[in-house]
Amino acid sequence: MRDIRASMEVRAFIGAGKLRELHGDTYAQYECCQCGSKGQTTEPTSIVVFGYRVFRVVKLAHANCADSQIIEVDAATLRAAATAAGQLVHRITASPLQEHAGRFDDAGTGPVRRCPA
Repeated sequence: MRDIRASMEVRAFIGAGKLRELHGDTYAQYECCQCGSKGQTTEPTSIVVFGYRVFRVVKLAHANCADSQIIEVDAATLRAAATAAGQLVHRITASPLQEHAGRFDDAGTGPVRRCPA
């Protein structure tokens, strides 16, 4: 049985569908976004959301390492959170309904735009 904890603020942001997805077998193991060690969602696990402006990255952490919360960060920290190796949950959204590829321009101020080819 999964033990994934989400604050009311996080639940409202990620929505019921994503919360159900996180309770599935796909996210049975993760790398803690706080301490960097491996974790299993059968043990107490918190959902942590990192945000910069309108972009968000959803991560998992051991419940002992972090409470479920939304943390506002700078562009470099968000970029690092989005590209950290070994993370199983890493979705950046401009809104809960609009997904984004997660790449930023060199100034860290916005997404890299690509021409549709």
